[in-house]
Amino acid sequence: MTDVWSNWSGWVKAWPRHVAAPATEGEVASIIRDAPSPIRTAGRGHSFTPLVESDGTILTLFGLSGVVDHDPVAMTARIKAGTTIRDLGPELFERGLALLNQGDIDRQTLAGAVGTGTHGTGGGLGSLSASVKAFRLATAGGEVISCSRTENSDVFDAGRVSFGSLGVMTEITMQCAKMYALEETGGRMPIAEALDKAETLRDEARHFEFFWFPFADQALIKFLRETDKEPRVRRRKPDGEMSRGDKIMQLACETSRTLPFLRGPLQKFLTSSSGSRYSSGPSDGAEGQPAKLRWSHDAFPSDRNVRFNEMEYAVPAERGPDCIREVGEHMRKCGTNFLFPLEFRYVAADDAWLSPFYRRDSATISVHQYHRQPYKELFAGVEDIFRSYDGRPHWGKLHTRGAKDFEALYPKWDAFQAVRRQLDPAGKFLNAHLKHVFGET
Repeated sequence: MTDVWSNWSGWVKAWPRHVAAPATEGEVASIIRDAPSPIRTAGRGHSFTPLVESDGTILTLFGLSGVVDHDPVAMTARIKAGTTIRDLGPELFERGLALLNQGDIDRQTLAGAVGTGTHGTGGGLGSLSASVKAFRLATAGGEVISCSRTENSDVFDAGRVSFGSLGVMTEITMQCAKMYALEETGGRMPIAEALDKAETLRDEARHFEFFWFPFADQALIKFLRETDKEPRVRRRKPDGEMSRGDKIMQLACETSRTLPFLRGPLQKFLTSSSGSRYSSGPSDGAEGQPAKLRWSHDAFPSDRNVRFNEMEYAVPAERGPDCIREVGEHMRKCGTNFLFPLEFRYVAADDAWLSPFYRRDSATISVHQYHRQPYKELFAGVEDIFRSYDGRPHWGKLHTRGAKDFEALYPKWDAFQAVRRQLDPAGKFLNAHLKHVFGET
């Protein structure tokens, strides 16, 4: 028996019989052939669902890291699947390239982020999975196949968002862009105004999102716009080292946890202390605050070190404002203690079969709960609202949906199931969670 494996929040644990850390694609294939199942691949543990949980084999890809090569004309890069997004940004930058988009957490491995449909925000921009041009996949039989729109196209369509259920990605080719700088502006805006103008605000910038503490009457809005101005160098803290903002948030969470009647005043305080009211204008930012200018790989991420559990659903874009209004009202009235804000983003439609954004422009709404507080009661009430808005859950974030739900939510569900059963007829990659997801219990 090996030591316990745990995800980032600490709520998912596993005691695998075997842990493997291959350094080559051939080693990955060999391990898959011979290791005890279920075989699950661990990235950096930033999924909140028990995707990695296994009493068989947990396989890590930390030894498969780095850019293999790139095409400066097509602006693509072949990347080893275990490369973290944080490490990838500077490597692409050295080659004059950048990811088209990314989220505000960059701890994840590329394979983990792609496989779960991880995304940033932008009305015209897709998830990381939407930028995949090709990938190599180690299958249950120990073979490695290449997948693209012209080679094994059904596996390509299924595999871009497949959370390790078809095999293990070893290499991913990403569509990139020429390196670019982003200017960040934002500030406080009345939540009613933010929701009434959400589509207009979305279309005003390359990236728009907002955070809203439901007990506050203002939201914290954020824009990122591409700019020709000279970016400033960002000196990031080592991973895990808390910033002043992290320390304030942690203290607020602990205070709310022990004195729950303070959750409302604390949420109002955290909102009012987060900058000034937003002042419109592409370079003005919040009043009294200079805009931040950074290269894209430094502009996207926030160093979030206060641990939490998370649920996120993607709903039709046009229904997003109504949905978050209802979620906020429920959270204020339900009586459950919570402190973290809701997060609201836009994502463009794509064509990966199990992408939450399959053929649908979407708004995503994220609900967080401090890792030292129970989440099930809070998330259950919110999930009922998401279901009523035809929401699709993020594959790496907490949900209670099963095969019957997904069959109705995803037009290509049966086609995906056929590909999965063909590639893995014995269910070598299925743990208890995935058996529930696929109706194989």
